[in-house]
Amino acid sequence: MRSLRAVTRRAGFFTRAEALAAGCTINDIRTAVRLGEWRRLRKGAYAFADEWAPLEDTDRHWLRTRAAVRALGDDVAVSHASGVVAHAIDGWRLDLARIHVTRLDGRSGRIIGDVVQHERGKGDLEIRNVAGIRVLAPQRCVLEAAVHLEPEAAFCLLESGLRSKQFDRADLEAAYVAMHARHRMGRLQPLIAMAGSRSGSVAESRGSWIFDQAGLPRPQQQWEVLRADGSLVGVVDWVWHEWRLIVEFDGKVKYSGRFGQTGTDALFAEKQREDEIRELTGYRFLRLTWEDLADPARLVARIRAMARAAV
Repeated sequence: MRSLRAVTRRAGFFTRAEALAAGCTINDIRTAVRLGEWRRLRKGAYAFADEWAPLEDTDRHWLRTRAAVRALGDDVAVSHASGVVAHAIDGWRLDLARIHVTRLDGRSGRIIGDVVQHERGKGDLEIRNVAGIRVLAPQRCVLEAAVHLEPEAAFCLLESGLRSKQFDRADLEAAYVAMHARHRMGRLQPLIAMAGSRSGSVAESRGSWIFDQAGLPRPQQQWEVLRADGSLVGVVDWVWHEWRLIVEFDGKVKYSGRFGQTGTDALFAEKQREDEIRELTGYRFLRLTWEDLADPARLVARIRAMARAAV
């Protein structure tokens, strides 16, 4: 068992062959899975339950993906939503139930168990190495995943990709041109034109999407508020100068504390920052939560009311 722990420290999972080599029997493997001590990732691949339990959904998917690729060998490269996860690009509403790979051997696509094997298609493939795993280029993975999402989620994914700095707009547009003839790919064209890299998170991308869909004037993003001496007070998520209105997403992560701060310390520091920005700009603040983003009509109504009050 100790030797299997060494394997998971290196690879994150172990195979049936590795378990047998460590002295386990087939009955031992079945018993460990039945008792919940081991987690079966897929046929012939396992993780220790105590190592699996704390993992986020994306980490679990990446672990399952690595296990699948080990079984499939060099004939595939990770792609689509699995490629988004491999490149550590933030996704929202990604379907991670199945693992996605693209065949490199020219064979037709197929679905076997929990793995979708996509046909390679025409043209050259740019392949990256991520932790020893072949993965298609991030801009291609983002487009492949985005085309299967609803528009808002697709827009958020495109912005996440640009924000990751793993590709720029030129790379994204070139990948789109190479892939635009694919089924439904054309629906992404207006979203690509709209997407940028200034949103600091998926939540900010969602906010920008809501503002745009409501027909609000486009706010300035990531506005730097400076003191008279030129030093930085802070960077705000969105600002409408014409309404003297600052809007920020109030995620709990902002108050989790960093550099030794407690949550209370972080909250107090944020309050001081906001007060100083108010004093320097004379602008009003509106803070958004995930609940606000879930009710776009109410959120837009609040912003319009604050805009009318500023006139």
